Amino acid sequence: MLAVHCCAQVRKHIESLYKEEIIMGNERKFHSGTKDPRPSAREIAHGRLAREMAAEGFVLLKNDGLLPLEGSAAVALFGSGAAYTVKGGIGSGDVNSRENRSVYSGLKEAQITIVNEGWLKDYKQCYEKARSEWKEKVLEDAGKVENPFDAYATNPFSMPHGRKIAEDDLQGASAAIYVLSRIAGEGKDRRRVQGDYFLSEEEERDLLYLNERQMPTVLVLNTGAPVELTDILEEAPFIRAVLYLSLPGQEGGCAAADVLFGKSLPGGRLTSTWAKRYEDYPSAEAFGYLNGDLEKEQYKEGIFVGYRYFDSFGIQPLFPFGYGLSYTEFSIVCEEVQTVENGINLAVLVKNTGTVYSGREVVQVYVSLPQTGEIKEYQRLAGFAKTRHLAPQETQRLSITVEQRQMAVFSQKTTHG
Repeated sequence: MLAVHCCAQVRKHIESLYKEEIIMGNERKFHSGTKDPRPSAREIAHGRLAREMAAEGFVLLKNDGLLPLEGSAAVALFGSGAAYTVKGGIGSGDVNSRENRSVYSGLKEAQITIVNEGWLKDYKQCYEKARSEWKEKVLEDAGKVENPFDAYATNPFSMPHGRKIAEDDLQGASAAIYVLSRIAGEGKDRRRVQGDYFLSEEEERDLLYLNERQMPTVLVLNTGAPVELTDILEEAPFIRAVLYLSLPGQEGGCAAADVLFGKSLPGGRLTSTWAKRYEDYPSAEAFGYLNGDLEKEQYKEGIFVGYRYFDSFGIQPLFPFGYGLSYTEFSIVCEEVQTVENGINLAVLVKNTGTVYSGREVVQVYVSLPQTGEIKEYQRLAGFAKTRHLAPQETQRLSITVEQRQMAVFSQKTTHG
């Protein structure tokens, strides 16, 4: 009875996912069974907050003077996540919402001219076909396993690729926006293959074509973790901006439009190090499925986890931990350092030195400890603070406390009674 019940639950969940197709344009689709199709005042307020917080979390990785785009600019919109932007992960990372706003939907709401509606219409048909085939595959496999959820987790939906970009798809566009998406989550780690950690052949083909046409391009990353970009950024200099959305929630597409056209500002900083090459990561060759053991994972880095490894061993990343650009520039001056109880306090003056855009800066404090006694990393993040929105030439004084324990090391050998 349990297996039958679980199978029914999985079927219901998959049917719900299938019905939750993202509608292109401004049209909104509501969940089946919703008694009142009108969003409540609370939903509307929460939607605004989700939109604001999404933009605050976006990380601007590259901007060669392309962003923000002019509101009057006509754009060509491509990529697997253009009209079907991924809001979150699968499994426990998936949250039901009344709607999910795609980048396409956000641009339409902002009344941006999109020149390649034909390409997007073709992709919609491609997506619906792939989605239907995926649903049937999961339902078929659910009857063959003890826990039907395994059929869902081991068959994550893969975003299909659209047709080749043609010259007609670019007519009238002053810039291209290419939304690259990945789906991952509970029960399904990312994989070291093309179309996952690496670009697919089709994605590389599209981006190189846009570069050949000398089309200024914004690469929008709708992924929950890094994608290796080293080669494509070297080969395609017309990728003049890279914006990392991560998994931005239900209002992500509208927030993306806000940031791309300067209505909002990208306020995020990277929480992980993006390597130039996959091989640069410690345990790269043995992690997860690569060593054939999915029952246990041995982490052999010791204290050299993440940026501590790259910093300590002098490995240059593509984008470092804590990195993120803005539409303006800032100066940071440490005015005073005081010893306080159980730590130190830093008074830091931050100024928006730009003349056009407001913005927020994140001040990060790193400490390097004496390299004696216990093994220590080169440096560690010990404190940080974010400014309010600063207008051009505006300043703010921040107070950042570094607690004593942030400058301590743990010893398995030494104990204190």
